[in-house]
Amino acid sequence: MNCKTRKRAEETRTVMARERELSAQQRAAVLEERNQLAAEFHDALAQSFAGISMQLEVAQEQLAAKQGDPLRQVQRANEIAKFGLAEARRSILSLRSSAMEESGLTATLRRLVENSNVAGRLHCDFRSDDIPEESLPSKIQHELLRFAQKAISNAVRHARPTVVSVTLQWEPPNLILTVKDNGSGISRASLKKSEGFGLRNMRTGASQIDGKLDIHTAAGRGTSIVLSVPIRS
Repeated sequence: MNCKTRKRAEETRTVMARERELSAQQRAAVLEERNQLAAEFHDALAQSFAGISMQLEVAQEQLAAKQGDPLRQVQRANEIAKFGLAEARRSILSLRSSAMEESGLTATLRRLVENSNVAGRLHCDFRSDDIPEESLPSKIQHELLRFAQKAISNAVRHARPTVVSVTLQWEPPNLILTVKDNGSGISRASLKKSEGFGLRNMRTGASQIDGKLDIHTAAGRGTSIVLSVPIRS
C-alpha cells in the first residue's frame, strides 16, 4: 500500500469515526429529550391521580359522616380526570416521533390543540397561516410542537383558564407561535425569576432554535406566550 492509499484510508476511517460519534451524540440527545418528556408525562399523571384520590377520599368521609357535599367532591374528581386525560393525550402526541413525519407540523399542532379540549371546562382553538413546512428543519418543527405542548400544559395546570388559543403565523423571515389563555396570569415576581410555570424550560428550548420568547401577562389577566423563530431560506 503506497502513501496516498494509506492516507486516503486514514482519512476515510477518520470521517467514519466522526460520523459514528455524531450519530451517537444525536441518539443521546433524542433519548434525553424523550426521557424528559416521559418524566413530565409521569409527573402530570401522578398529580392527576393524587388529586382524584384526594377528592374521592373527602367524598367518602362526607358520606360516612352524612355531612358536607360529597357529590361536589365526586364532580371535582371527574373534572381532574378529564384534565388528566387531555394532558396524557398531549404528552403521548409529543412522545410519538412519527407524528410529525406522518402529518406535518400544522396538522400535528391542530391535533395537539384539539386533544386539549375538555367538554364544558376548557375550549382550545387553533389557527394557522399557510406555512412553508417544506423549508422548516425537523428540529425546529419538533421544538415548536414541544413548546406548544408545554405552554398549554402549564396554562391548564397553573392558571386554570377556560379558553386557550394557539396561532401559527408566517411573517417572513419569522415563524411565530402564540399560545394565549384567559387564566389567572403570572405574577411579576415569578415572571422575573423565569422559574415558575415552566418558563425556564421554554426559554431553553427557544434558545436552541435561535428563537425569541416574549411573555405578556399580569395577575388575573391571562397570559400570552409568543415564540418567534427565524427561518433561513
